[in-house]
Amino acid sequence: MEDDYYKILNVSADASPDEIKKAYRKLAIKWHPDKNKGDTDAEEHFKKISQAYDTLSDVNKRNQYDMFGSTTESNTSHASGFNPFDMFDSFFGNGDSNFESMFTHDSKRNNTPNSGSNLKIKIEVNIDEIIKDVNKTISFNRSGKCNPCNGSGKTKNSSFIRCSDCGGSGVFYRRMGPMQLREMCMTCGGNGQLTKNPCGTCSGSGISQESITTKIKIPRGCYSGITLKIPDMGNYSPGGRCGYLFVEIYVKSNPRYDREGNDLYVTEYIPFYDAMLGTSHQVNSLYGVINVSIPPMSKLNTMLKVKRHGLPDMKKNEHLGDMYVRVLPSFPDKLTKEQSAILELFKKTK
Repeated sequence: MEDDYYKILNVSADASPDEIKKAYRKLAIKWHPDKNKGDTDAEEHFKKISQAYDTLSDVNKRNQYDMFGSTTESNTSHASGFNPFDMFDSFFGNGDSNFESMFTHDSKRNNTPNSGSNLKIKIEVNIDEIIKDVNKTISFNRSGKCNPCNGSGKTKNSSFIRCSDCGGSGVFYRRMGPMQLREMCMTCGGNGQLTKNPCGTCSGSGISQESITTKIKIPRGCYSGITLKIPDMGNYSPGGRCGYLFVEIYVKSNPRYDREGNDLYVTEYIPFYDAMLGTSHQVNSLYGVINVSIPPMSKLNTMLKVKRHGLPDMKKNEHLGDMYVRVLPSFPDKLTKEQSAILELFKKTK
C-alpha cells in the first residue's frame, strides 16, 4: 500500500496549496542529506517528502491520488527518473532563496541535467470562465535559448580556454558549520572555461531575451491561489534545459455572485406583491437564464436552492455546487390613487 502523502507532510487532506508548500519547505530543509551526513534513514525520508510534494503540489496528480490513493506517475516515479534533488532545486531555485547553493549532495546531483531558473506569473480569470475547461492566452518574457548558436554561445570560429580563477571547476566551495556552500565562479559563469570568438548575438552566454505567448488550460472550479506548474517554459540554462513556469491564478470577484466553496449566492429583488402571491421569476445564472418558483408569502431573505448551478468541484468535475437565490421584496417609491385605495381595502379586510 502506498504511503499516506498527507501524513508524510503532516498536513490535513483538505490542506491548501500554500499549506502544502510551507510544510514541504520546512521538512525538506530538516531532512536534506547535506544536513544529515551518513544518515541513510534521513535520505530515505527526504525522498518520501519530495515524492509527496511532487504529487500534492500538482492539481491533476493530487486529484488522482485523492480518488484512487495512488497515481500512475508516482508508482513508477523512481523507474522513470524522479529525482528528489531535482524537486528540491525546482522549489528553492526560483530566485527567492539561496538554498540551491547551500545544499550540494554531489553524489546525487552531478549527473542531473542542468535546469534553468523558474519563472512565476499571475493571471486573472472571471468566475464564468471556470465553469468549464478554458484555454487562456498568456504572455511573458524569459531568458531563452539563443537561436543563432542554438544555446551553445559559440560559432565555428570559437575556441575555449580554461578559467584560471576556478581552475576549470566552475565553482568555489567553502565550509559553514556542518554544511558545504557551493558558489558559482563569476568569471566563467560556472562553465569552467572561457570562450574566444563567442556568438555575436548572445556574446557567448547562449541566452537571448524573448517574449513568449502561449495558451494554458485553466482547471474547472479553481480558486484564487491555485498555481499551475508548466515544464520547459522558464528560463533557459546553457547546455541544459528551461526551468518551470509557475502560473498563479486569481479568480476575480463578481458583484453578482458570492462564492462559498463550490456554492454560489445571488440576491434577487422582486415586487412585494409577487413575494406575497408567489410567482415564477427569471434568474440569470452562470449557465443561462432559469425560472425559479417563488412560493407565496415568501419572507424577507427567503433562500431558494437551485441544484447543480454552482461551480464544478476541482477534484471531481462531474460534481457541481448549488446556487442559492436570496429573495428580497422591493417596494415602489410612490403609489397611484388606485393603488392606495386597493391597499386601504386590504387593511379593512384583515
